[in-house]
Amino acid sequence: MTDMAAERQLPALVELTWDQAAGRACVWCKQPLDRGAVPAGVIQERDGAHVLDTEVWAGPCCAGG
Repeated sequence: MTDMAAERQLPALVELTWDQAAGRACVWCKQPLDRGAVPAGVIQERDGAHVLDTEVWAGPCCAGG
């Protein structure tokens, strides 16, 4: 994870589009990820007994790359 990506606050899971939650779009700018994506972190959420942790990705546009 880049320093810039590590410093940014991740959005709540409910704020993500389907593509962002599936790792196909940048977590911050929603641009499609085709190359150069870096892990931005894991959004940790629960719904009762269900773990909804979601790994999200950033594109080079938002990761400083």
